[in-house]
Amino acid sequence: MAEARWASAEGRRQFLSCWVPPSALGLRASPRVGYTAAMQRRTFLGSVAAFPALLTAQEGPPRPEPVEQQVAGAGPAIHLNHLGFLPQTGRKILVVRDAGTPAPREFTVRDVGFTPFHLTAPLRAQASDFGPVWLGDFSDLARPGMYQVTVGRERSVPFFIGEEVWRKTLPKAVGYYRFQRCGVAVPLVHPACHLDDAVRRDTGEHVDEVGGWHDAGDLRKWMDVTMLNAIVLLRLIDDRPTPRPGEPTHAAILDEVRYGNRYFLKMQDSDGRVWHDTAGGVNGDNSDNRWTDDIIGTADDRHINVSKPERACAEFALLQALVARHYRDSDPAYAANSLAAARRAWNASHHGGGTTDLAWWAQAAGELFRVTGEVPFRQEALRLGDLVVARQAAAFLYGQQELRGFWLTAGADDPHAQPLVDIVNSAQPALALLRLAALFPDAASRPRWQAAVALYLDAYVRPQCARNAYAILPSGMYRGAPSPEHYRPLAGELTYRYFLPTRKQFWWQGGNCHLAAHAELLGRAAAVSTAAGDAPRAAAYTDLAYRQLEWIVGANPFAACMMTGEGMRNPYPHSRFVGLIPGGIMNGIAGNPDDQPILDQEYGMDWRTCEYWSPHVAYYIAALGILDA
Repeated sequence: MAEARWASAEGRRQFLSCWVPPSALGLRASPRVGYTAAMQRRTFLGSVAAFPALLTAQEGPPRPEPVEQQVAGAGPAIHLNHLGFLPQTGRKILVVRDAGTPAPREFTVRDVGFTPFHLTAPLRAQASDFGPVWLGDFSDLARPGMYQVTVGRERSVPFFIGEEVWRKTLPKAVGYYRFQRCGVAVPLVHPACHLDDAVRRDTGEHVDEVGGWHDAGDLRKWMDVTMLNAIVLLRLIDDRPTPRPGEPTHAAILDEVRYGNRYFLKMQDSDGRVWHDTAGGVNGDNSDNRWTDDIIGTADDRHINVSKPERACAEFALLQALVARHYRDSDPAYAANSLAAARRAWNASHHGGGTTDLAWWAQAAGELFRVTGEVPFRQEALRLGDLVVARQAAAFLYGQQELRGFWLTAGADDPHAQPLVDIVNSAQPALALLRLAALFPDAASRPRWQAAVALYLDAYVRPQCARNAYAILPSGMYRGAPSPEHYRPLAGELTYRYFLPTRKQFWWQGGNCHLAAHAELLGRAAAVSTAAGDAPRAAAYTDLAYRQLEWIVGANPFAACMMTGEGMRNPYPHSRFVGLIPGGIMNGIAGNPDDQPILDQEYGMDWRTCEYWSPHVAYYIAALGILDA
């Protein structure tokens, strides 16, 4: 077995030597651009939302980063989705950067196959938060084929119009998780790894935590974000009860979830609550972010963070209830074991916390009712759904009359309440309410839940997306300027930024998960609108959902696709241990202090913009699961 993992001890030594910190090799690294600066990174965003002051203390003060200078250049000028467009669904939009005179007047779409065809249409000027642009709309073109746009002398990336343009990426995205497996050999990626995980940081006791998924471009195993992987995969089965040819089969999905869930079940403590992470380091540093010798009891054993955050417990209870439902026919004993774990987590927790914690607990209660039929779970789901609604700004707040419907960190009557900013969980309050409304059609609160979602989308999301030519949702709103950098004025006390602040705390990064999560939300809201006979609203939601995804795959100021293995002009990912992973999605475009888009395209392996991360892939899968169902 040892020979299967390593050809020789020397091979193992060489493999490890590629990834240990420079200090361990007697080298020095620049504090700005060396290993330390490149690898220092975040604790999970839930900590950012709940404890920003603590995070600053943990990871040091904000500081300028080299990537802040990497703004979009003069070209390429044509920005559009590299994958292509569905023939009859969503608008087909291209954005052309305004390069001054002479102004472009028109664009041409040509079939680059063997069938002569071209369409020429006018460009129209549009003001945008990212500067003036020209927009081209060829939504009437439904003819399947491979096309290319020209504007003046510039040609776009070739793209398709066809029914498979999005669907074909789904197997690649789902397959990403197999590349991230920990504890087993992944052929052509890495040998079996971390067979000595892990020791409790508080007592030094060894606990078997082998397995799970590496969560990003590193080797750490955070519970909350990697459980999201399994939750989304099981819900993909719900959204696609009959996979189409070429799509991931249910058997393959269940196998992948079972693999990840072995680790999650091991992370439940005897009191029923679940630990935070394995190998997350001390306050999120990189002290455990390494390959090990796989021998229990040696100096390189990694550690378990035994803190037990509310959100991790809520996600765990939800996941185990989903596992119980999806495996009860094929493996009743496994399903029963997972349901028992869900009950222990539920009974050991208070079902409270911040706004997004409440959203996760509401979903856990709903799924526990669905799998057990027990009335107390129904009652808790209804109560938690109402608590989520109570965290919405139903009226105009903070001295302005432009936006409402957004979520708050506390009730609207709390003077300390702030607009919710959480790029990983920002869509969860509305998603939770949609799920409760579907699960409890007879609930007295159902109209309130549905109205709250509609208010969020129509009075907040859509107006904010209309401020820029790419139709993406800014990362959040703020009361005033909480840090010394640019916050875009909105009205009254409110300001907003497209990207997380860079001077508010050390942790900031691109937010592709924020966009993909809202693509999922808009897709699910579109399905509800379709069922209600509201075709215009369904079409508007669907179009906006695809615009969020299009930013990820090329329709952005850098004309860069941020999914490995798709599109063109892909940045090289911050993936310092295994390199390229097909289907991996990077953090994405972030902002500098001026809130201007930045992206590492100079092979700097900048983690803030180019690191793979589980939530981006998970929400992308979730969005495709409903949009292309």
